Amino acid sequence: MANTNVNENVEQAQQQFASVFAGPARSIAGKMLDYTQKLTNVQRESFSAYSEIGFRQMRSALEIRNSEDLRNYMEEQQDAARKVAEQMKSDMEEINSINQEFMQKSQEVTQEAMQRGQDVAQKNMERGQQRLQEVTKEGEKEIDKATQEAKSTSKK
Repeated sequence: MANTNVNENVEQAQQQFASVFAGPARSIAGKMLDYTQKLTNVQRESFSAYSEIGFRQMRSALEIRNSEDLRNYMEEQQDAARKVAEQMKSDMEEINSINQEFMQKSQEVTQEAMQRGQDVAQKNMERGQQRLQEVTKEGEKEIDKATQEAKSTSKK
């Protein structure tokens, strides 16, 4: 019977560990992976956009043949600068959104894990109190039994 209680306690401890620590750790790791992937996608798309703008400008520079071409090229430079600024603004907004989403999801996982931890601690405390009451009752019965035996032995 004692071996059964030990096995049950070990299994219960493993379940509690998985519920309070391992599960949330896996969840956070998954969210970090998603976060990293989203940031990588933003960076890849940004690199592509900036590269496209840069190559287009370099090709335009190669086409300069006269003062009119130079004037057009300079106007294109202003347009390219505007596009870069817009792209940067868009990238920063997207990164900010990704960061906020990650922080929110991480907070939710942490709060859920803390609540589970509190629930587990409360249940363990209640179980410990119950076991203490059971042991106390068993001890009282043993004392009563020993007292009865002592009384019957002393009467003889």
